[in-house]
Amino acid sequence: MGILRSSGLVVLLACAFVMGCGASSSKSNPDTETETGALPSLPVMVENWASVGVFSPASICGECHTASPEGISPAAMRSPSPPTAGTPSSEGEDISPMHGWRHSAMAHAFSDPYFRAKMKHETELFPHLASFIEDKCLSCHSPMARTHAHQTGISLAADASCILQDGCYLADSAINDAHAREGVSCTACHQITAKQAESGEYEISDSAKVIFGQYESPVATPMINRSGYIPQYGEHITESSHCANCHNLYTPTLDVGSNTPTGEMFPEQLPFTEWQHSIYAQDGAGERHCQDCHMGKMAEDFITRIAIQPNGSVNTNWPERPSFFSHDLVGGNAWILDLMEQFRNELGLQAVTEEGGFSRKAELTRQLLSAAATLEASNVDLTDGVLGFDITIQNHSGHKLPTGYPSRRIWLAVHITDGNGATLFESGIPDADHRLTVDQVFAGADCTAIQKPDGFDSSACFMPHITQVNSAAQVPIYEAVVAATDASITQVLLYASDTLKDNRIPPRGFDNDNVPEEIAPIGTDADGDFNVSGSGADTVSYLLDLSATDPASVHIDVALYYQAVRPSFITGLTGEHEWINQFRSAAALTPPSADIISTLSVTAP
Repeated sequence: MGILRSSGLVVLLACAFVMGCGASSSKSNPDTETETGALPSLPVMVENWASVGVFSPASICGECHTASPEGISPAAMRSPSPPTAGTPSSEGEDISPMHGWRHSAMAHAFSDPYFRAKMKHETELFPHLASFIEDKCLSCHSPMARTHAHQTGISLAADASCILQDGCYLADSAINDAHAREGVSCTACHQITAKQAESGEYEISDSAKVIFGQYESPVATPMINRSGYIPQYGEHITESSHCANCHNLYTPTLDVGSNTPTGEMFPEQLPFTEWQHSIYAQDGAGERHCQDCHMGKMAEDFITRIAIQPNGSVNTNWPERPSFFSHDLVGGNAWILDLMEQFRNELGLQAVTEEGGFSRKAELTRQLLSAAATLEASNVDLTDGVLGFDITIQNHSGHKLPTGYPSRRIWLAVHITDGNGATLFESGIPDADHRLTVDQVFAGADCTAIQKPDGFDSSACFMPHITQVNSAAQVPIYEAVVAATDASITQVLLYASDTLKDNRIPPRGFDNDNVPEEIAPIGTDADGDFNVSGSGADTVSYLLDLSATDPASVHIDVALYYQAVRPSFITGLTGEHEWINQFRSAAALTPPSADIISTLSVTAP
């Protein structure tokens, strides 16, 4: 039996599942202004494509792994009624894997307009590596097509920019290959072996057609007869290491002067490693894996059959299974889902999705985000016109907040009014385009230029870690800020060499001083309460002089905002390819928006 191991050369491009959310706006910022006429359309995707090698369309799996028809009893893969019941209701909501996956960012990993724009941006910057960049990107964004190409040699191209011996699988092929357009599909995830890997170096057999699942003693014959796949128990499918195949990512660094490899590797995103150093990776009752939060796991006492017969009936001889996952596959990418809803036809998705499907998935994403952190106020005091209070952010996720691709950020916003409702102070309030005041500089031409002049001061391009706020100009922003080999800030992934700032809030159990250097906090040394004792929290003090108005009382509103793609990453994404123009046009029409994770209100005295 042959095994394909995705090229040992690490993934060149982030190609991560991006995110965001919120209401649309037709207003665009001058720094990101592009033509907003008709967007170029992609070919229309098809759902029932012919099986290719060891891969088949999700529609084949969906013939059986979908909910029983409404009204049929006994039901399968439908929500219980009442919600606390232990079995599916014949009138319950469809919670089947097929339904959960269909509108997910993973299902549309190739169609994701940010991914395609970023990939083409990097290939235009580094044409001498263009084919290699695309091939490595597609290992996680079009895993079936890219894997099949290297297993068979079909659709591989060879040119000077492809440094792989057998050739490279390119985006020009992927746009026309149905098995590429289907993104991270059933027979990609469920055929990955238990061999732990990262950076897209997963293993998939080129001949076995074994489908790994979480249940022991699977009913094999119906699946073999219907699809040709052999179901097999694979514990690894439920473990965080399975997600690490693509979501722990190292990228090689190119020298900003010569565009040649330095031999160094940059940790572009390491949510799996962050999780390994949290309390959630410890054996016991508190253990949680990626799948527990991101896949929509049903209550432990809920049981359902996990398949129906092709005619829609439920075979009562098949076993009822506990610990069922609905395959919601939500992350932090609501904004991209919003774009997919808004430009569903332009992205060629009308035949494989339904109107409103991405909006529903975006709402589930926002629900997950709202559980990521909470706020707490303490030491609130108003004396002689001076207002003091502390705000603590508690991270409830199993990784840094935010994690993933370094375009993401969270920040604190504060609005203070007097007893009559008049504004006394505000900081961190985004405008209608979801920008902060400081983004005028941070997303400006100087800070986002690909090549910086000698001696460029990158400290002017990001907010330092804030421990105390005394003025409106100070906004506590939690983010990773990346530097090139010349130590200047960069949004170009292949220039990424170092980290200028990483004050993202660690998960509980994370020991600042005893974690790998690649995930250690940066820029927080002077903050004595940052993740103190592995708390997974940070406290910001506010000390504000309001003596000019000397209010008798004040009302304090605090919000924790999350933004998946900050404006500087839009401004810095330049190039001539139509996919770049398509994304920038979409982002100008609907700018990357800010979701509120948590809020609180306090009155003083």
